[in-house]
Amino acid sequence: VRARGKKFSSKREYLVGPKKGKTFDVEISTSVMFDIEFENETIIQGFISFDVQNHMRNHIELYGSYGSIIVPDPNMFGGPVIISKELGSDWIKHSVEDKPLGKTNIINHSGRSNEAPKQSNYRGVGLSEMIYSIENKIEHRCNGELALHVLDIIESVILSSDMKEEVNLRSTCKRPKFFDDAEIKKLLKN
Repeated sequence: VRARGKKFSSKREYLVGPKKGKTFDVEISTSVMFDIEFENETIIQGFISFDVQNHMRNHIELYGSYGSIIVPDPNMFGGPVIISKELGSDWIKHSVEDKPLGKTNIINHSGRSNEAPKQSNYRGVGLSEMIYSIENKIEHRCNGELALHVLDIIESVILSSDMKEEVNLRSTCKRPKFFDDAEIKKLLKN
């Protein structure tokens, strides 16, 4: 993990809740850029910021040897997946409405140009999968090993940013089993 971060202001204002309008001291970087190299030598780059007022960038773009893919906001499941398979080829939108976790069930009123107006909120599906797996005595995807690895990545990004040097992760985990449509449909019925 390699990361660089910056704290752009020493104070911030609460925007919601009972402390709305009051300020607090900023103790951490509020914008962080990072590179993570996976065991298979794949590299991802990320940028997380509390300092951006508005943007039109996609939430996630992945580039590979056989094409590029844009996925919608990971906070929701709605919106098209956009794929370009060859150098210089057109981007093709693929609707997810026919997928079990793609059916629209909420309307987004944020007005942000990079967010789909119709979205799918299935955040509880991970918990449903965990309960189903525990009841059926099979390994669930969101297990402690994966959670520890995600936490290790987050801590390593912060540490790398603070130390201004590369940090090696202390953990690994198995890649979770693919979550296919049949399995998702079974969960949604329970």
